Amino acid sequence: MKKNKIEKIIESIQETPLFHQALTHSSFANENKEKKITDYETLEFLGDSILNMHVCLHIYQNYPHYSEGEMSKLKQFMVQQKTLAELSKKIKLFRFLKLGAGEEKNKGKQKASTLADIFESFVAALYLEKDAKIVDRFLDLTLFAWIKGKENSVWDYKTQLQEICQAQNNRLIYQVVKWRNETENKQFVVEVSDGLGKIRTQG
Repeated sequence: MKKNKIEKIIESIQETPLFHQALTHSSFANENKEKKITDYETLEFLGDSILNMHVCLHIYQNYPHYSEGEMSKLKQFMVQQKTLAELSKKIKLFRFLKLGAGEEKNKGKQKASTLADIFESFVAALYLEKDAKIVDRFLDLTLFAWIKGKENSVWDYKTQLQEICQAQNNRLIYQVVKWRNETENKQFVVEVSDGLGKIRTQG
């Protein structure tokens, strides 16, 4: 990821009220009720939809050979909490996060749910302060750069095989046929076969 360019985008709205709202946790707002501080939850709601739209458009334009089901799985992989939290951590959005004292003690800045939330709320603030083009540029530098080369990790072949066998009233049998323990690294060879005798392979 090109950090200097990402930093410039963050800095471009850093002094705005929406930026401060996007990085304010409900625990901080609750502890400062007299100041009428607004937390990021409504921006997160908006950011979720904005992010989904940009991701769908990116997938449609860059993976036209994918089926609708494959596009859906890739989208789910890209916008899942784990992904957004990882990206939020990489660009250090948590630097600006305002937490209540209790949440700070509970290491709120390390929570995946909070990190993912502020990624979405930041996207909403960026959209409202700038425009869709800037959001797309930000995602090009973060999420869309991150997904390159990871597309194949989306496909859970074990689940797909199970779904195919279930549709045929077939069953899968897994059996460890070999294993070795080399210090900390254990290696297993597992054989999978089916009840109808159509499948037998090892991995």
